Amino acid sequence: MESEVEKKMRNICKAAKTYEDASEKSMTTMTHIYNSNRKVLVNEYMSELKFVDYAEGLARNLTLLRKRSARLSQQLKELSSNAQEQVEELYRTEVDIDMKLRACHGSCRSAVLYSVDHSSYQTIQTHRDQVDKTMNQRRKSAKPPVNIPHVKLQHVDIDIAPSTKYKSIPMVRKELLTQFEDIEQNQVVLDDLLQESTDIEGLDLSELE
Repeated sequence: MESEVEKKMRNICKAAKTYEDASEKSMTTMTHIYNSNRKVLVNEYMSELKFVDYAEGLARNLTLLRKRSARLSQQLKELSSNAQEQVEELYRTEVDIDMKLRACHGSCRSAVLYSVDHSSYQTIQTHRDQVDKTMNQRRKSAKPPVNIPHVKLQHVDIDIAPSTKYKSIPMVRKELLTQFEDIEQNQVVLDDLLQESTDIEGLDLSELE
């Protein structure tokens, strides 16, 4: 017959096997959860890197566009001023011709009648005034920022050493289950203002895509 000691030992072994199976099942479940969480963390980390890269490119393109816009605006003002001077000079010339023809008492009397079209010049001036007003309103309402900040990732020092007890777990050693200390922890911050050292001479539109 089985002695009392043997019976107790058998029960202890049975309980130990039950605990071992439960522990292995628990560790397997933990491994699945770990891998799922790690995948999420890695994807978020890669998304942060891509976001910062895209944001940096966007800030650079905005800087180039702002400088090009300022340059084109200045050129437009100069062209507008030149056009105004030419219209005024043309108007003065026509008025001068009209006055000379009216004052002529010689052969020019037989010339074709000539008259300055004052209304046309007034219409041109009205249109120019409207264009200038619209441009001034746009410059005031859509004035770009003086400088464009750019985004970067700043390392966050967690300063928590991995647990030695955690590393001693067989499943952890077998599956290489770190405590995510190998994934860099960052935060997104606005860095110093983007330097506008890039020259826009010969800017290729493909750079802005």
